Amino acid sequence: MEREPTHSRCAISSCGWCERDGVECRFCSGTGWWRPERPHRDGSGVIVWLRVDEPCRGCAGTGKEHSPTAVL
Repeated sequence: MEREPTHSRCAISSCGWCERDGVECRFCSGTGWWRPERPHRDGSGVIVWLRVDEPCRGCAGTGKEHSPTAVL
């Protein structure tokens, strides 16, 4: 399933990261979505890990890199 970023900008009004083009987020590869795992207890009490889709926390769903350690 092809996903689009959920936001064009993050919540910071003058974010320099959002103003840049061409640097994709390293966590979501520019899609704005990631697939972390969460614990879930099955019917027999065993804890298993399930994948969930959610907006990327690394880029606030913009698809743009927001890391001060990224090489630009």
